[in-house]
Amino acid sequence: MISYDEFEDIVVDILERDISSNKNQQKAILSKSDESLFIVAGPGSGKTTVMVLKILKYIFVDDIDPNEILATTFTRKAAEELYSRILGWGDEIKNHLLDNVDDFESIAKIDRIDFNQIKIGTTDSIAEELLRDFKKPGENQAIVIEEFVANSAMMRIIIENEAYLNKELVEYLKELSGKSKMEEPSKLSEILVNIKNRLFYDQIDIDKLYEQSKEGSGERIALDCIREYEKTLKSMNTIDFAMLEALFLDKLKSGDLNEFLDEIRIVLIDEYQDTNLIQEDIYFTIAKSAIENGGSITVVGDDDQSLYRFRGATVDLFTHYPERVKQRLGIDITEINLQTNYRSTENIIEHCNQFVELDSEYQKARVANKPKIIAPDFEKDKMPVLGMFRNNPEMLAKDLSIFINKLVNKGECDLKVMQVLNKEYYEKMNEPLDIAKLQQIRSENLKAGKEMESIKLKLDNDYGSASDIAILSYSPKEVSHGNRSFLFSLRKHLKRLKNPIEMFNPRGIDLQEIDVVGIFCGLMLECIDPESTFQRSDKTIPKLAVRNMNRWRLKAKDYMKMNPEPREPISLSEFVTYWQLRRPRGHDEWPKRASLMELAYKLTTWIEELQDDVEGIVYLEAITKSITQTGFFNEYHSAISFYNKKQEAESVLEAIWNIFIPLSTGGVKIDESLLETLPDDRVNVLSIHQSKGLEFPLVIVDVGSKFKTNNIKTQILRFPKSLDDKITIEDSVRQHSSLGQSERSERDRSFDDLTRLYFVAFSRAESVLLLVGLSPAIEGYTKRNDHFNIPNVALGWSRDEKYIGFKEIYLV
Repeated sequence: MISYDEFEDIVVDILERDISSNKNQQKAILSKSDESLFIVAGPGSGKTTVMVLKILKYIFVDDIDPNEILATTFTRKAAEELYSRILGWGDEIKNHLLDNVDDFESIAKIDRIDFNQIKIGTTDSIAEELLRDFKKPGENQAIVIEEFVANSAMMRIIIENEAYLNKELVEYLKELSGKSKMEEPSKLSEILVNIKNRLFYDQIDIDKLYEQSKEGSGERIALDCIREYEKTLKSMNTIDFAMLEALFLDKLKSGDLNEFLDEIRIVLIDEYQDTNLIQEDIYFTIAKSAIENGGSITVVGDDDQSLYRFRGATVDLFTHYPERVKQRLGIDITEINLQTNYRSTENIIEHCNQFVELDSEYQKARVANKPKIIAPDFEKDKMPVLGMFRNNPEMLAKDLSIFINKLVNKGECDLKVMQVLNKEYYEKMNEPLDIAKLQQIRSENLKAGKEMESIKLKLDNDYGSASDIAILSYSPKEVSHGNRSFLFSLRKHLKRLKNPIEMFNPRGIDLQEIDVVGIFCGLMLECIDPESTFQRSDKTIPKLAVRNMNRWRLKAKDYMKMNPEPREPISLSEFVTYWQLRRPRGHDEWPKRASLMELAYKLTTWIEELQDDVEGIVYLEAITKSITQTGFFNEYHSAISFYNKKQEAESVLEAIWNIFIPLSTGGVKIDESLLETLPDDRVNVLSIHQSKGLEFPLVIVDVGSKFKTNNIKTQILRFPKSLDDKITIEDSVRQHSSLGQSERSERDRSFDDLTRLYFVAFSRAESVLLLVGLSPAIEGYTKRNDHFNIPNVALGWSRDEKYIGFKEIYLV
């Protein structure tokens, strides 16, 4: 259609994207349509830009039809961004060509280009789409259920067959999960679903494994539950996401999707570092056809940003990709490293490089000969990496709230430097120290800090508003098991300001513990099951669910006494009473069927927080999503039937089991997809996992607000040295897979996980990176006149317990 030189000129002149100065980006975009690539893309390296321009180059330069291209991403949000950019930039190129081409044939060809024909989405969404598009006549498409519905289905199975009371099963699941207590069926079901997912992800023959298991063992009982779970789902024409991928692979290999495979030429896979074995098989099966059709496969990812081992991802598939693709597809690939970080300042980039390279053992888990991230030539503000550490969580929250207040409400903040942690400091800290020597080092450091100029931060075009500040934490929980975290205190202090600043953290408290959720669910329960009549009739309902549902009902009754607005034409109390009495208002008779979704939306009329507050709206979406999802899965489809007393009892208990028990036992969590749009007037609090793919001008990373002492209970969060002999779900399943047992111990993999986690956190920052925590996390603590360190990967400790540290951190 056009030459590459013409394409590059249009990209530079019309799209204003310079793709010639970055030779690695140019090489990735310029590659031929039959050249397969392995793109290792560091943070902020423009991988989305490369993927978009590569796809457009295939279309405009290589004459590849859009329907011959498949591109997968890890999240729906990433898919939407990729699709949006292809449409936007593609239309600009298309319109430019139409304005500058004279011959009719070329105009007609360009005009016919339809970017909507490109298959873009997550692996699961593409699987659903293709199974729907190519299903056989009369074949019913299975409905895909969410994870919480899967957990609910498994919980119902283990309660009905009383497996949750079996000691062998409980001990087996305790050993695999590492949990000392496991009383609630909801916890057992969650682990069983995780085992089932891993069996699918690692492509294990469950029947063969069952035959090898010992009669009456915990493993055999677990496999019995998993087989019953599969049977139950299939009988209702439903599948979960792991089953969807297995079905998709089977259809690809059986010839049912040959029409799709016959036309595919280009396969692009993003975030390949978080791939599992079944997904690799899917990609290679599609790629085999693409290569036979004269095309290629390109995978893009970064092993240093692999965060989803706990969900079944195997980073080895990325780090050993060149050998695996050679073995499976018989092709050689071209490796390209995108290493220029356009996101962050030079100091942040240097910090990330130091961090990811400080542990020599971690280098064995990375792509071989991986280059450092580098900064582009143009200058950026060289703000040093900052640290704020205080003696306790309350002090930390208070001082951080003052800092945020000055930035947001006053536009600038002068930060007094207390001390600088540098190479000299870390070398001294690694020497044998007594208390006197330690105090001397601290005193000298503090004295040097006093002589330094203050650091000035300003809210200007580089920052903007509260929403440009992100607080990243291992866990965003503000309250957990009754304990309040530093984030709870921070929210409190920000609200007390003269000009209050709001935090956006819907995951801060478990859904079942949130007051407004309790009121809402309690009102629904009081409407469908007055005074717990049906609930009390079922003695198998888990005790935790009973406690929480009863607590919700009390909250709802107290809320009704407040007589919230609107009070006309009907009050909340009157509305609930009509439901309880099954007495019609404005109708001749009570309906034979009532939708729970309609009931939910009517009740929100009296709960302002669920209508106007951004966090409340997320809570409402999570609950209504639960109602919608369970409607696909059960007999009464999330409705209460009033045809007779028997159906009323059955439909109410079905709603309790499938909606309110999962909610009340922690089975329903805020889905990341509900948080894809962040509010523009609040400080964002995110888990580090949730922050992946995002960037913010100012990033605050909590690296130690929980660590007052070197407590073994917190080791897994900072320095997991005691895991050498631990048996995990991953190991127990993987040994039966084609990968075999991992060469790295669980201890080493856990250290790797923490390194990757904090590398992702640090690399989210554009202009300012601030590490926060408790002072003992850096300085250690004194007990009975002895000094103890608190090893912490995020603060520069290698796994051999050397405190290597960083080049420079300014403590403020």
